[in-house]
Amino acid sequence: MKASDQLLKRINPLVIALLKSRLHGLMSKDVMLITVTGRRSGRSYTRPVSYAREDQTVRCFSRNDTAWWKNLRGGGRVSLRVRGEALQGDAEVISEDPKRIADALTAFLARVPRDAAYYDITLDASKTPDPADLERAAQQVILVEIALDRSD
Repeated sequence: MKASDQLLKRINPLVIALLKSRLHGLMSKDVMLITVTGRRSGRSYTRPVSYAREDQTVRCFSRNDTAWWKNLRGGGRVSLRVRGEALQGDAEVISEDPKRIADALTAFLARVPRDAAYYDITLDASKTPDPADLERAAQQVILVEIALDRSD
């Protein structure tokens, strides 16, 4: 386990508490909570992730060596807490389409450039990802796309 992963494991409970509180605005611009249900255990797992939202679609990424997203392979329901609002949606994992992942990751990093370091991607002065870093990351990162339920 990387040192950064150990740090995240320790601070995630604090981030979760903050995002559930009235002070969520300190982080909720680009960090949300995603809750998935374990396929075998039936337990709910909540984790903070960086995200980008476009209309009724929310996108987030994870390294493929993490486990939370594996419960969504083949699709799955998720609960989200986005900017203090409880939302539901259908999630799709994209792991076998490097071009689609790279394109989505490029757009995502334009909105959340601090996450480039998490995926070992160098950004130039105009915040454009290094092409070689992006190509490598697209092989090691999964994309989760969530189609939000439409509210009446």
